[in-house]
Amino acid sequence: MSVLWTVLILLVAVVVTPVLDRVLGRSACWALAAMYLLAAGALVPASSAVLSGADDDPTAAFSAPWAPQWGVEFALRADGVGLVFAMIALVIGAVVLAYSARYLERGRQLSFSWGMTLFTLSMVALVLADDLVLLFICWELTSIASFLLIARSGTAGQAASMRTLLVTFLGGLSLLAAVSLMVMRLGTTSISDVLAADVWTRDPGFATLVGVLVALAACTKSAQFPFHVWLPDAMAAATPVSAYLHAAAVVKAGIFLLLRFSPAFHDVLAWNVLLVLAGLVTAFVGGFLALQQRDLKKLMAYSTVSQLGLIVTVIGVGTEAALLAAVLHTIAHALFKSGLFMMVGVVDHAAHTRELRRMPALARRMPGAFAVTLLGCLSMAGLPPMLGFVSKESLLTGALDAGGPSWVPWAVALGIAGASVLTFAYCAKIVLGAFVDGRDEGALTPADAGRESAGADGTDSSGAITDAAYAHRADPIMLWSAALPIAAGLPLAVVVGVLDLPVGRAVGAALGGAEVHPHLAFWHGLTVELGLTVGVIVLGAAIALGRRRLLPILEARVFPYDGARVLGAVDRLAERLAAQLVRPIASDDPLRHLGAILVAFATVVLASFAVLAGDLDPLTPGLNRPIDAVLLVLILSAVVLVCTRRDRLAATVALSAVGILVTVQLLALGAPDVALTQLLVESLTIIVIMLVLQKLPRRFDAPVRPRRAGTLLIAVLAGLAAAGGTFLFAGRRGRSEVAEYYIARTEEISGGHNIVNVILVEFRALDTLGELSVLGMAGVAIVAVLSSVRDRFIDPDDRPGAEAPLALREEGTSAHRAITSAWGNSAALQMMVRVTAPILAVISAMLFLRGHNAPGGGFIAALVGSAIVALLYLSTSRDRQVGPPRLPLLLIGGGVVVAVGGGILGFLGDGFLEPLHGYLLGVHLTSSMIFDAGVYLAVLGLVTVAVNLLGTSASSGSADDGEETRERTDETVEGELPGPLETTRGEPAPRRRRVGAGTSHLSTGTRPKESGRR
Repeated sequence: MSVLWTVLILLVAVVVTPVLDRVLGRSACWALAAMYLLAAGALVPASSAVLSGADDDPTAAFSAPWAPQWGVEFALRADGVGLVFAMIALVIGAVVLAYSARYLERGRQLSFSWGMTLFTLSMVALVLADDLVLLFICWELTSIASFLLIARSGTAGQAASMRTLLVTFLGGLSLLAAVSLMVMRLGTTSISDVLAADVWTRDPGFATLVGVLVALAACTKSAQFPFHVWLPDAMAAATPVSAYLHAAAVVKAGIFLLLRFSPAFHDVLAWNVLLVLAGLVTAFVGGFLALQQRDLKKLMAYSTVSQLGLIVTVIGVGTEAALLAAVLHTIAHALFKSGLFMMVGVVDHAAHTRELRRMPALARRMPGAFAVTLLGCLSMAGLPPMLGFVSKESLLTGALDAGGPSWVPWAVALGIAGASVLTFAYCAKIVLGAFVDGRDEGALTPADAGRESAGADGTDSSGAITDAAYAHRADPIMLWSAALPIAAGLPLAVVVGVLDLPVGRAVGAALGGAEVHPHLAFWHGLTVELGLTVGVIVLGAAIALGRRRLLPILEARVFPYDGARVLGAVDRLAERLAAQLVRPIASDDPLRHLGAILVAFATVVLASFAVLAGDLDPLTPGLNRPIDAVLLVLILSAVVLVCTRRDRLAATVALSAVGILVTVQLLALGAPDVALTQLLVESLTIIVIMLVLQKLPRRFDAPVRPRRAGTLLIAVLAGLAAAGGTFLFAGRRGRSEVAEYYIARTEEISGGHNIVNVILVEFRALDTLGELSVLGMAGVAIVAVLSSVRDRFIDPDDRPGAEAPLALREEGTSAHRAITSAWGNSAALQMMVRVTAPILAVISAMLFLRGHNAPGGGFIAALVGSAIVALLYLSTSRDRQVGPPRLPLLLIGGGVVVAVGGGILGFLGDGFLEPLHGYLLGVHLTSSMIFDAGVYLAVLGLVTVAVNLLGTSASSGSADDGEETRERTDETVEGELPGPLETTRGEPAPRRRRVGAGTSHLSTGTRPKESGRR
């Protein structure tokens, strides 16, 4: 349970961060640092159990069912590897948060604090996870948290965060593929069981495939070449973010993943070769690019890339000595690199620049900062008396322990030594460039520094920048926070033996549970490793001494393209390629889009029909009946009318006939639920189509003959394919096992008799929730689209200067008499609605309540309720909205919320959307009715949106427009034609007054004056 308490404390930190930030501002970092240390303290019992060798101790593990139907558990387990990385994340995280309490600006810093706590929770859960699914989720959460922390940096961080997310998510896809393969092959999600499986030795091909996928995922997160480009790009983030995520934590997630799966792959040749080559190349590339940098933070970023390459190299070697070196250097790197990153922030705060050319000579002005930075760089360069010296020696030892031909160990060791020469050189550049080589500004004030500038742009005649920033003393808290992890490397180097047990347990876990007893020491005598170290120092010192001639050459940007530019070029190339791919269908013509889909569909189905037609099971007896032939003829006739009529109204009537005939077919097949749904949907669809027809020309344009022929050909092919597919796959088998299960178990499990409704709201409620969300988004999209289109584009007769049609201007014509009569008939329709609306409301309620046991349910009941909305609209004397303007969106949103709330109630039982059952006054009730109520509200809201937006224009009002609306309604009932249709003999109708053109009343809540319906 110790591991669980650690995770719970971090979860509490995430939850309370907004409150702490609101109350304490940036000082909330102190409270969060204390919670990190508390979480580390909670992990002490598990650490004690692991260090004592009792890995099966209950304090070191926790497991609870998560998705038992898939065998997924929320499983945590502490071992040597997990403890090392968890302690790095917690202890270094606490130090960085203490540093942040002074580095950040005063005031609230919620985006920083919340992002840091979310990342720490994800990272600690990742390294303690004992389930593949949990590991993958936490892996992706670390990417998301890193993205958020970089993106919060403003404009500079937006593009960098997207590039970082792109690279790390590519690694996530690789890890997902590896996890999927492991689960499918081994039938378990337990990491312990996966690593202990013998498939890795029995099936080398499978081991190679999965190993390469895991290695690729780790290389993206640990910034290995060519995926290293995201790490320097991420330096747009604040310095505390870089010190924690990009030096001590997130990049270590890749290292952790390699060590976690090392028991399975350390003997796989592809794993060894890939990691050794990637690590060595990354170490050299990172070191060389670090020497090119003039910005201290970018230099630190590339140095991190280089150091991670060294760790990956020895993990690829895979021996006990090599893995020991990887673990030890991981600890050393977390200490010195996090401190050095924080020192960059200290220097930046003091000197107001990170540009080495602008740096004053800070050694005198900031002796404490100089001493701390010097110690950190000594450790990174692998020089005594720092822990980095011991870990660098161990790296060389691990390299010399590599297997294979005799030249391989020497090649790897010399590669590490060569990269270490670059490490020495860029460490010298940090110390000398920031603290020694700059101009002595100790006695200057900011005004003096400004007056000594040679030019307005701060450059002298040679172009060198001379107006170095005035340096003030560093904040003590920032300085001591940065010094703490660096200074810890000094005593740890002297008494490095105290790390024998934790490092040994970590190496043992990386070897699959082997017993490892290392003997770490500061001095091992005169060894090959020491000789290589001396060579590194000599060559590195030579570069440092010749820095004034060598560094300008390196800084001349030998490589003109950095990672950001490369990713940008790839993005532009992808855009151009995509433009070429979509060019054939880059048209608003629906025939190009739909035609390609239908032709592809017809080709596949007809080819399948040609292959399978000779080997078919017989049709189910009694499937064909005479009524089917009658309905086929009638439906075919109606479809022909839809396709051939040029009058839109006639085509709509024919289309409604198709829907009614399909309803009859469904009733004949014995599907009352589906038939009732079809009938109601058909009725409402026709009403909505009629609303749209108000804004369209009366007749279709005559199609061009070649186009008509092509359309006919595509339609015939699609029809034949659909008929062939139906003939192939329908009616040739009995009920499936799933159908038999539903028939046999529905009543027993749910207490309901209506299998269709029970499937929708219980068995497959998650599917229904997804469909409900899509339905809600459709309603919002209708509002968004129609609110963004000016009325003159959707209401042609409203255009300024357009006169009413001649038939409407000439009083006495049949069209005029028909419209005038329509206004007068609204009174009768209103009287009918007063009678039918309550009846429909009762029917809707009955259908809703009986849906669990008889044809009905939330969807069907909502369609009946929507019929009331349609009747209310049709009964009005003019176009106006039904109900308050924002009611439809409230219904849609409320419906989704109610449905989700009903699902959350399931947690009182077995899980989300799991129905709860009970009885009230002898009546069986279920919580799925709450879910069904959400469906009801959302469907009702969607129909109301369609009626209100398609049936009204910007000059239409809502149902509660006020006194003027009531007065004009009374006039209409008396028979007077209102609005733009009012005429006097021989005079044209006045133009409709336009109020708020281009604005939806539904989205704005405004209710302008009404006008008559055309």
